[in-house]
Amino acid sequence: MTDHAPDEELLTRLRAADPASSLPPAGRERVAQLLEAAMSDTATRPHESRENGTHGRSPLTWLVAAAAVVLIAGAGVFGLVQRDHGPTPGAGPSVTQLRASRVSGMCVIPNTHVLRLQTVAFRGTLVTLTERAATFRATHWYAGGPTDEVTVQFVPGGLPETLQARSLAVGHDYLVAAGDGFVRGCGLTGPASSPKLLRLYDQAFG
Repeated sequence: MTDHAPDEELLTRLRAADPASSLPPAGRERVAQLLEAAMSDTATRPHESRENGTHGRSPLTWLVAAAAVVLIAGAGVFGLVQRDHGPTPGAGPSVTQLRASRVSGMCVIPNTHVLRLQTVAFRGTLVTLTERAATFRATHWYAGGPTDEVTVQFVPGGLPETLQARSLAVGHDYLVAAGDGFVRGCGLTGPASSPKLLRLYDQAFG
């Protein structure tokens, strides 16, 4: 046996020892017939018992065992798919948490470039309003999300001028932009009834 082809000599010996090597290969139909005949031949199957362990198991036993493994594996995959996709029954709405940005004395003129830089931008209906927070039901996402609701936590002096708590009204729609977890003012956040602000969002996000 040479170092370059150690397997070639072994294969040659195996072919020489194979009594069926001179026969033509069986077709698919013939293989299926032979398999069916082997499975239906009950006369040659050994008696199965706990004493003979796995050595005397019939082909049918192995076939049933393999089918069981496939079914168990399939059930496991189905469980993973159900866990990773779709809402879980009884789970609450998904929520994006934001904070009101501190009002700055300097503002950049609102433009599409600045608006596109924000990581969160949505249109939503104000559903709840307290002294500490406002909750919006998001109806359209331009950037970030998507979640069912957005909660904005108020901080002293932090609410944008165009979105002061006294001007908020439950049931009204608003356009809100945020970056780094803070709501942006300076003309980037305000009532959705403003044609100028709505046009700015449409131009920035298409």
